Amino acid sequence: MLVRRFLDRLSKGNPAERAEIVRALVRVYLESPLDEENRSGAVTALTVILDDPSARVRRVMAEALADSAAAPPVVVRALAEDQADIAHLIVSRSPVLTDAELVDMAGGGYERVRVSIASRPQVNIGVSAAIAEVAGPDACVALLNNPGASITVSALRRMVERHRHDAAVRNALLDRPELPVTLRQKLIDGLSEVLGELVAFHDWLPPERVEKVISDARDKAIVDLAMTCEPARLRSLIEMLVAEKRITPALMIRALCLGNNLFFEDALSVMSGTPVKRVLALLDDRSGRGLAALYRKANLPITSLPALRAVVAVLHDGAVDGTWRTQMRMGRNMIERALTLHQSFTSGEVDEFFALLGRLAAEAARDEVRDETGGYFRAA
Repeated sequence: MLVRRFLDRLSKGNPAERAEIVRALVRVYLESPLDEENRSGAVTALTVILDDPSARVRRVMAEALADSAAAPPVVVRALAEDQADIAHLIVSRSPVLTDAELVDMAGGGYERVRVSIASRPQVNIGVSAAIAEVAGPDACVALLNNPGASITVSALRRMVERHRHDAAVRNALLDRPELPVTLRQKLIDGLSEVLGELVAFHDWLPPERVEKVISDARDKAIVDLAMTCEPARLRSLIEMLVAEKRITPALMIRALCLGNNLFFEDALSVMSGTPVKRVLALLDDRSGRGLAALYRKANLPITSLPALRAVVAVLHDGAVDGTWRTQMRMGRNMIERALTLHQSFTSGEVDEFFALLGRLAAEAARDEVRDETGGYFRAA
């Protein structure tokens, strides 16, 4: 009997010789037209080889069987539970393993096993969902970087929730064009939290200064993100921010100063429950009464109204067609005009919004200089 001859030779060989015999046996099993008796005997021989004390022999068998759909399931499953490098060959490649088995492995295995699963040529939706739910950052990055992986938005959301503080996961998620804008915002929040913790840990700034710097950075990132959104996606972002009570007068002032009127309009629309067309009509009222009415309906703090009224007035003055809809990024001179107007509305009182406009004027000045000079480091 053919298989018996293989086993006899195996019992007499050293590890290198046994490895070659196993390679030949697998080739016979996969490529030769064996009758039922010899095929059954070959499976028996391969099963016996699972107990070979040499990892080299078992590794050769795993390499030879890894890509074959005809590999014996009992042998494949056993190799998938062997030492890490052998298991990886099978778990990352074998078409014999079912989705149910892969989900079970993801739930009960080590992170290296999950990385192997996430790296398979094809990863179906259910397996991706299991990885997103239980895996660590390494496996999630492997999944996100795998072009053969099918990943639902709910799985992406779970990875954002679990690993938004991990830089590698965050970068891999942000590289995905289908990532919803709401999840992109969650990743920005995660980065802000990490930076805040880092600065606080090293005691680089006083706590209140850290909070202000991080708040400004977060608001700037939100506005930058909003500038890239299509109208429908922008609306979903704003609805999420409103639900989380994240829309503040400071954020709206920053959006206006960067020329993102759409963000301001949609935010007022959502917060006040007013259709956008009606918001536009009220904002076109240069007396400021329309803005004040929207403000009250949106339950925004009345103390911030003078600053927003000043910015809106300056934008009205600079509009090409005289209507609110004209969008324009405010430069340093325009923001300084808003600062002066704000002072006239508040009888010279200095408040947090005056300070915010001052910081925005400084940012605009630096941006203008960078545009003119190409930047210090590039010019040096």
